[in-house]
Amino acid sequence: MRIIKTIWKFINSQLGLLVLGFILTTILGTYFTERIQRKSKERQIEFEIQRQNFEWERNRKFEILKRKIDDGEKSLEEISDLINLRYFRLHKVFSNILSKDVNSARKNWKEYMETVELWNVKLIINQNKLARLVSKEISLEFNNYETDNKSLQDANSIHGKFFIAHNKVLSLLNCLKNPSCTITKKEIQETNKILRDLDYHTDFFIDKISNLFLQRAYELENFEINPKSVK
Repeated sequence: MRIIKTIWKFINSQLGLLVLGFILTTILGTYFTERIQRKSKERQIEFEIQRQNFEWERNRKFEILKRKIDDGEKSLEEISDLINLRYFRLHKVFSNILSKDVNSARKNWKEYMETVELWNVKLIINQNKLARLVSKEISLEFNNYETDNKSLQDANSIHGKFFIAHNKVLSLLNCLKNPSCTITKKEIQETNKILRDLDYHTDFFIDKISNLFLQRAYELENFEINPKSVK
């Protein structure tokens, strides 16, 4: 009992209260400090997980977008290559006609018609690709179905301009193959003008679709990676 009284007396003394306060403060301080540190560490871990998830999702979107852009560029290159190939082979036949080389003209016309067959097979497919990758307006600049009029003389679309140039060169070729037919200077000049016009418009069209696609790809990339940046 004397020990208990002594302890109780000590606790109620100023020194005892000071020691007790120090002990409680130390214990509680350590407890709250550890708790705060634990909570802070948990928040840091949670933040890191969220950051990693965000980076993963961002990288995933970027890879998907990159594949879309790469596939789009490949599709536009295929369309551009087909436009250039058809023009090159058609003009090659016209050059044979100018030099009155019937055999070469026949041979090159056959080669050209292989390109025309491929062109016609892919016409609607390529038109839909242009609508999806660039715009509906561009797809109509490529083909607006004006060639449904077989007597078409003034075309607006790329397909329509090829249609007219094709018929002009074919007419000259048929005349060249016929010994009794004479190709006039006027016909040569008219066909040459049509081919030059076709060359200009196809080059302009290819540059246009490339620039518009890059612009759209840039806008799409900004939206996919940072949606808030696009209003």
